Amino acid sequence: MTPIKCAHYDYIEIMCLHQYQVKITLHSGIEIVGHFNQTAIVKQGEMTHEVIRGVTQQQQAITVILTDINCIDVLSTNAVFDHVQLG
Repeated sequence: MTPIKCAHYDYIEIMCLHQYQVKITLHSGIEIVGHFNQTAIVKQGEMTHEVIRGVTQQQQAITVILTDINCIDVLSTNAVFDHVQLG
């Protein structure tokens, strides 16, 4: 996976700061609806990943690797942005 562009980090930070309700579509086609409030670095084996953490629409904790994200659609009203394509 290629790293995300620097400009996309602003969208991630805004999304987490305002805790927007979002639909995240992964490169695999999986869609996740929820809100995110934290960025972090996690280590899985020998790999280190930048992630976002939050809760799904069903209130289940979730962690998503940034490079797995294809696009983000903001579902909240009056948001600063409504769509960003990362992949």
